[in-house]
Amino acid sequence: MRPSFNHQDSLEKNAEKRAFAQYIGKRLRTAREQKGISQEILSEKAGYYRTYVGHIENGRYSPSLHTMWRLAHAMGVDLGDFLKGL
Repeated sequence: MRPSFNHQDSLEKNAEKRAFAQYIGKRLRTAREQKGISQEILSEKAGYYRTYVGHIENGRYSPSLHTMWRLAHAMGVDLGDFLKGL
């Protein structure tokens, strides 16, 4: 049986999106720091502005799957491992 999200109003959806963005940002920062890579190096390797990576890490932006793939690839991390447990 599939879960139904029809009962959520827009405020609940927005709160869920913000929480998800913060969770992804923390995971990204942790992975980057474990690799010993600065935001500048990561952003350069992935082809993004450093400020964009910073916004993701701070939970202000929720990246697309493609962006997550590029960031994971730039860190030498398997995207599946990065997303495991979500």
